[in-house]
Amino acid sequence: MTTNSATASTGSFQRVLYHPLFIPACIAIGLTIRISVALLAPIEPVSDAAWYLARARELLSGMGYQEGGHPTAYWPIGWPAIMAGSLAVFGSQPVAILAINTLSAALIMWLIIWFARELPHNEWVARVALLAYVFYPNHIAYHGAANSETTYAALSMLALMLLIKGREKVWLLAICGCVFGVATLVKPQTIAFPLGAVLALGIVYPAYRWKQALQAGAVVYLVLLLVVLPWSARNYAVLGEFVLVSTNGGTALILGANDQVTGDHFDYQHTPVFEQLGIPWEQRVERQVELNRRQKEVAKNWIADNTGEWLAWMPKKAFNLWLKDTDGFWSFDRQYPNATFAVRASQVINQIYYAVIVFFSAICAVLVAKAIILRESPLMRAGLLFCMPIFVTLLAAVFTGQIRYHHAAMPYLMICSSIVLQRLTQTNKTKKIVPAKD
Repeated sequence: MTTNSATASTGSFQRVLYHPLFIPACIAIGLTIRISVALLAPIEPVSDAAWYLARARELLSGMGYQEGGHPTAYWPIGWPAIMAGSLAVFGSQPVAILAINTLSAALIMWLIIWFARELPHNEWVARVALLAYVFYPNHIAYHGAANSETTYAALSMLALMLLIKGREKVWLLAICGCVFGVATLVKPQTIAFPLGAVLALGIVYPAYRWKQALQAGAVVYLVLLLVVLPWSARNYAVLGEFVLVSTNGGTALILGANDQVTGDHFDYQHTPVFEQLGIPWEQRVERQVELNRRQKEVAKNWIADNTGEWLAWMPKKAFNLWLKDTDGFWSFDRQYPNATFAVRASQVINQIYYAVIVFFSAICAVLVAKAIILRESPLMRAGLLFCMPIFVTLLAAVFTGQIRYHHAAMPYLMICSSIVLQRLTQTNKTKKIVPAKD
């Protein structure tokens, strides 16, 4: 290609990129692709999704949150409650799931634009990151699934946006705490996220004093607990013991701390790992509080006796978390055995796509770390984009490195990789948003 041709191609791309209709067109195309895949290749809920959907139907019918006639809090209430609400509005199961995921995907795409404009302050980065997310296969594959991943990604992104935008405004921090509370009811580990995010604010905004950061954190956690504690009170009333959100914390801990640890989830119910607990598998529901307590005790004892091995597994589990990106295709594998080639081809394309995003994001992490050390604004503010990637990595290191746990981090990495791509292309036509004052 000649220099003139390359320049013309670049100019054409810039004109398309900065067209006033580019962002709404991208969002419309992204949603159309996702809805089309969900309708043309519907997924029957299995495993966790089937469990959550069954609980949602029972909630809607007035049976309460129970399993087999026993009150439960084994898995968090947030996602089945959201599905129950959608079922109440739409009636049809596929439509209800599609409505939630479509709203969530639209919110994620809008937030990608917001984060890129607010943190690296770069319009080119914002639009390219959005374009990258529009065609991201793994998140497209999730769109018809009755899993919480897409909704959780949207909730956690919205909460972080409100924290950044409202860091000096109590009313926005209160809304932020409310959203974080809902996200905690979907995934209980979220309760630790605001702490790290508030600390990050103090690092990347030089004019943001630590006293302000602590005050912001206090407001967020106060409202978060006001949202969560009514559910904790319900758990105490029906289970006889204080359970903040769910009783599966022990399961998560023991799966990453046992003699048969793999670094990932494994079916442990017929292994010595479970048998040592002394509770029959058939009684796991009615004795879930006792089981949770026992699992935590056994896991903590194993960690105390095998501290070196547990620490050595941490980088392995973190590596497992980021090794591949095929989780969105599992249901298609099971449901469409005659389309194995198409599913495998999609997985390969997605894995290449994913690898490029992660590679560029790793470069971005180095650039941002350097900017933070040298106090170079506004790039150091892009450090906030790594709050979720770091958070899920730490969770994987402590518990298990299940690849679906990095789902909520991927929209941020789209922005990070776009930052690097923009620097590599060194375009002179980049349009920047004027940096906001601290």
